[in-house]
Amino acid sequence: MKLRTPFNMIKNALSDIRTMHDFSYTVPNETREEFWNKECISHPTASTCKVYEG
Repeated sequence: MKLRTPFNMIKNALSDIRTMHDFSYTVPNETREEFWNKECISHPTASTCKVYEG
C-alpha cells in the first residue's frame, strides 16, 4: 500500500460530504416486505424477485 492511498481515501470521503445536500433525511416508514413487493411489481424480471420452485 502506497503512502498516498490513505490520503486519497480521506479526500474522497470529504468530497462526498461536500456533494451531499440533504442532511435532514428521514427513513421511510415502509417495511422491508412492502419495499420488495413494490420493487418486484415495478421490475418483475430482477434477479431479487425471481422465485425458483423445485
